[in-house]
Amino acid sequence: MAAVIALANQKGGVGKTTSTYNLGVALADVEQKVLLLDLDPQGSLTYYSGFEPEELGKTIYHCLVRNTRPQDILLRNDYGVDVLPANIDLSLAEFQLVNAPARERRITRIVNEVRDQYDFVLIDCQPSLGLLTINALAAADEVIIPVSCEFLSIRGTRALLKLIAKVKGSLNSKLQVAGILPTIFDSRTRHGREVLARLAEEFPQIHLFPQAVPRSIRFAESAASQQPIYESKFQVPGAEAYRELARELVRKK
Repeated sequence: MAAVIALANQKGGVGKTTSTYNLGVALADVEQKVLLLDLDPQGSLTYYSGFEPEELGKTIYHCLVRNTRPQDILLRNDYGVDVLPANIDLSLAEFQLVNAPARERRITRIVNEVRDQYDFVLIDCQPSLGLLTINALAAADEVIIPVSCEFLSIRGTRALLKLIAKVKGSLNSKLQVAGILPTIFDSRTRHGREVLARLAEEFPQIHLFPQAVPRSIRFAESAASQQPIYESKFQVPGAEAYRELARELVRKK
């Protein structure tokens, strides 16, 4: 049965989608069966995975609101990763589900229909603490929190941890924080090094993944070309961080 991991942070631009996709490909490269679930109406994970969100007839929105089976929207990309896609239609879901029964458990139901077919399910959350993120946390076994190496990100992490505690107390008692993943790290700057040290000080009870993901234009270039960072033309020294993280998750599983 799959380990279900949500990658969440309500602050945008911290590398959630980049981390979800490249971690997923890294897991597939070590013979893991991987499902990526795009839970952001921007559809960035869907695009990064090689698909055009606005050209899709059915997406995760239809599973959430119209009870479409996840098997009916499943896509597989060129790197051996399966995707439950999203597009702008998903932005309507929170409004349409406001009075729906068990609205916080819609993603749990969807994931449970397919999790026996995978080793890992990775959920890319939108940058908010709304109903879709709560759904992801209710469905997940663990949360990875990508945090960019800047001080404002630390404040956002505190708010997310409070929400995780609430979801754990009311919806999902098994939910755990797998760790904080430092992203957009520039080892050449004092600021970046200070934030990395501050993360360890502020959250001593939470595992800080040692593989800090570096700041590099190559990540944006790989997303624009719909290819993982491991393609040789994008290769940067710190891209190995996702492979190391994948190996850590497989060992732990």
